[in-house]
Amino acid sequence: MLYGIAPVAEALRQGRRELRRLYVKEGKASPRLKNVLQAARGQGVPFEERNAHDLASMAGTKMHQGAVLDCGELPVWDLDEYLGGAGSRSLVVALDQVEDPQNLGGIARSAAFLGANALILHRSHSAPLSPAASKASAGALEFFPVVEVSNLSNALQAMQKENFFVYGAALEDAVDYREVDRADRAVLVLGSEGEGLRLSLI
Repeated sequence: MLYGIAPVAEALRQGRRELRRLYVKEGKASPRLKNVLQAARGQGVPFEERNAHDLASMAGTKMHQGAVLDCGELPVWDLDEYLGGAGSRSLVVALDQVEDPQNLGGIARSAAFLGANALILHRSHSAPLSPAASKASAGALEFFPVVEVSNLSNALQAMQKENFFVYGAALEDAVDYREVDRADRAVLVLGSEGEGLRLSLI
């Protein structure tokens, strides 16, 4: 159950998920909610009105903003698929075991806004691509390419073979990013909330 006006509207516009049914808060719709309904009509998605309590029960939170979408999982890319279509100038953000869905969503939102081309996540050691993450991303996860890998170290090595230069974010012994002449193909690796970058990736 995806919730929040921005994620729901973007999911409806993109049509990447299986779209089953939209639930909206009963009563007069706000302008933003009217846009959500218009997007649903454009995709042929049925919708119905529910009270705020019902929507909160569906979403598992009161932060639904009057829109809840019954939908399928967010599709992800595999690395070979992404590399096959990567341009000569590409910036990819890779997350090394970031576990908080709010952090995942916030990074996705910032990466998309600042012009990155994709996000790489560890398949089993990462915050899930949950409704909470999509809400925190302000809908960016609904259109921003997400690549899932089973071994981040191997994925970075494979990208280096495809002329990607790998950079790691660090607090200590670091170089100011303004002093770096960034490669045309680049991966920026961000470490986890508690441990930072693992030594095995450095």
